[in-house]
Amino acid sequence: MSDHDDSHNWSDEMDRDEHEATYDAFLNYSKWGTVLVVAILFFLLVFVYQ
Repeated sequence: MSDHDDSHNWSDEMDRDEHEATYDAFLNYSKWGTVLVVAILFFLLVFVYQ
């Protein structure tokens, strides 16, 4: 996330650390999900469509 301090935009109900952890997990799963789909497509290209 951004490095600048924008803590005045966060209300008391929002947990900034939890939000950032969730966002980082989303990016991580998206990255590895994309890698998995590309690997499956490569597998199909090499072994199925010879």
